Amino acid sequence: MPKHGGGAIRARDNSKLLVRCFDAEGKSFTEQTETYDISESGISFYLKTPVWVDSHLTITIASSTLFGRLHTTSVKVVRVQVEPSGRQFVAARFD
Repeated sequence: MPKHGGGAIRARDNSKLLVRCFDAEGKSFTEQTETYDISESGISFYLKTPVWVDSHLTITIASSTLFGRLHTTSVKVVRVQVEPSGRQFVAARFD
């Protein structure tokens, strides 16, 4: 499994994910997506809704090997990479 950043082992994952928060314009949003990868300290996923680095999001992971079924937690966005399509790759650390 690849290591990223602080050395946490990240596992590829494609669990259903529900993200709730405020977008870059301060409006609340809810978006369904899937996890890209996950570790004990963080998670990454793609979003269509713009968010800022340092944003706090509430996420619900439908099922993962690390956290089981329907795990809800908060995360802090640590990196956002915008693709040409406008889709954002979001990396976040568990609070």
